[in-house]
Amino acid sequence: MNDPAHPQPPHEPTPDPASGDAPPHRLLDAGDLAVAFEARNDFEAQCVRTLLQEVGIQSVTIPSGAAIFGFPLRPGGGIPVRVLPEDLTRARQTIAEAKFVGKSIDWDDVDVGEVPPDVARVLAGARRTRMTRRAISAVAIVALVVIAVAVVRALVVSIAGMNR
Repeated sequence: MNDPAHPQPPHEPTPDPASGDAPPHRLLDAGDLAVAFEARNDFEAQCVRTLLQEVGIQSVTIPSGAAIFGFPLRPGGGIPVRVLPEDLTRARQTIAEAKFVGKSIDWDDVDVGEVPPDVARVLAGARRTRMTRRAISAVAIVALVVIAVAVVRALVVSIAGMNR
């Protein structure tokens, strides 16, 4: 629409990246972007973005909000990692290659060295927390079973008393 009160800036053609005239970073509008990968969480999305950045592909994600609020702000599944449509094929190929490399590593042959003492303490604390939660859950289940049996017994006694 041509509105004389609000003139539109002239449309500038997109420079050809092969010519070397391309700007280092182009502003990305999520509405114009294609989904290259659906991440399960913010961390995975950031890892994929880093991978793509290493091969020169710009990408964007909209954080789920889970890190701030403790639950995702968007309904449904994962976090889409979006790229420019012209980079979609290369982005998907890069991600597929990285998955292949990751799956082909024999982690039994990888020596990660000794566990630092502070990490060992955190891991031990997590194990204690897990065991405590399991014990509490077991006690809660036993309590619920005892209550259910008591309720059923009371109903049976009550019904038997009515039939006399």
